[in-house]
Amino acid sequence: MTRLTGKAPNRRRWWWLLLVAALGTACTTVFTTQLTTPGAEALTKGQALLGKKTVLAIVAHPDDLEWYIGGTLRRLSDNGANVQVVVSSDGEKGPNKIDAPDLAAARRAEQAAAGAINGYTKIHSLALPDRGVAADPRFLPEAARIYNEVKPDAVFVFDPSSPALPYLHVDHQGSAREFLKFWDTLGANKPPVYLFQTRRPNVAVDISGVIDTKVRALAQHVSQNGGSGSGMKGFFAGSGKQVGVEYAELFRELDGK
Repeated sequence: MTRLTGKAPNRRRWWWLLLVAALGTACTTVFTTQLTTPGAEALTKGQALLGKKTVLAIVAHPDDLEWYIGGTLRRLSDNGANVQVVVSSDGEKGPNKIDAPDLAAARRAEQAAAGAINGYTKIHSLALPDRGVAADPRFLPEAARIYNEVKPDAVFVFDPSSPALPYLHVDHQGSAREFLKFWDTLGANKPPVYLFQTRRPNVAVDISGVIDTKVRALAQHVSQNGGSGSGMKGFFAGSGKQVGVEYAELFRELDGK
């Protein structure tokens, strides 16, 4: 009896260890960024993306563009693309490392400086309330109006359904979710959407040749980062490692066909 009683707790302990291990594996699979296509194929899709002639990127705040997709936008501009961007708010509720008396005006000026470095054709500033973009009834009509004006052959927005963790923001995923409602109404042959800050990417753009430009553009957002953009190099080096290049930006493509 003593021997049998001693074995049962051991068996229960092993079952618990196996369960914890299984849950850990499941969480890793669900919550980490993982390519859904081989690296070489993702890079080939990235090359196709760089052939687009008119693109529209829609973000919530100044510095969103330069942090997440600045390298891709710079490469598109280098290829002669018409790169137009929508910055939905002036980020007036963000950090103010320069003690600007008018943070919204300062951030708009920083975005203009970053856009000049990255070669944006036009910056559409909506000046909607920071942290209230998606809920603002003006956002979607304005985004749709600009879309119809620009007639892009590719659109960039945040990934609202499988965002890369841990950083989430109501304006990031919310604005993308609202725009995709409009995109869904466009019918067949609408342009593809490239979702960024995604944990299920299938497209990779090699930004190794423009990484220093990306750093310089991000550094223009002095009120947010104190004038340094170098901290993001490690992040995009990690993305590059997934596809066998030095630095990369990753996207999930939604095909419009």
